[in-house]
Amino acid sequence: MALSLNLEKAKQQLVLDLSKAGVTTPPSADAAFVLDVSGSFDDEHRGGLTQILLERLVPWGMVFDPDQKIDVLTFSKGQSYAHHVGDITPATCDGYIKNSIINKVPGYGYGTDYSYVLQKCLELFGWMQSAQPQPAKKSWFFSKPAPAAASAPVAKRRSIVMFVTDGANGDERETEKLLAESSARGDGVYFMFLGISNQPTEFKFLQRMGDLFDNTGLTIIKDLKAFNRLSDSEINNLLITDELVKWLKS
Repeated sequence: MALSLNLEKAKQQLVLDLSKAGVTTPPSADAAFVLDVSGSFDDEHRGGLTQILLERLVPWGMVFDPDQKIDVLTFSKGQSYAHHVGDITPATCDGYIKNSIINKVPGYGYGTDYSYVLQKCLELFGWMQSAQPQPAKKSWFFSKPAPAAASAPVAKRRSIVMFVTDGANGDERETEKLLAESSARGDGVYFMFLGISNQPTEFKFLQRMGDLFDNTGLTIIKDLKAFNRLSDSEINNLLITDELVKWLKS
């Protein structure tokens, strides 16, 4: 109950800070929390730091998402390890990383690719059509199965993707192509990258993506433990950038 009360207070603070930034009426937008589960990030998961980060971001889903939930996706290296875990609400976020992520998701502890999970996000929110056909149905008249049917189109939904990663990816070309095509289509999605590392990592690739595309931003967090201790308003001031405000008001 205490957690719910804190989250409600954090929600109210986010609404206030958005209003101060010029977003007096936050638009409806589905929210996603995309989490890097590569091997180098394991300590932060097991140490509870990404759990606290997730809780600090839950108010974004409470403010923007019509259902007050956040879709959770994980990724490591390869298409088969871009995984939609499910969704969380203020009532279900407690202990989520331990109970549903660590050694529970496919590819836990592997390498790092961004493009596959970004594509899954775009498909989830209707901005790309899934290339995966529906399972083929058997025919009563022929021994061979009937041709696979195309997946039903997903309705396009404005969305904010909070993308948490601790290091460089191995698919820069594919990621840039995907982001460029999304920007060119005018997809109603904002990619909020959070680069987390206590090493001298500069996240040059993500910085360049942020410079190239108006719907892509990067916040670098050098000390996640210190970030998690910030007040609600301090976190909001770091994440509510001029670019995000412009996107929210568009």
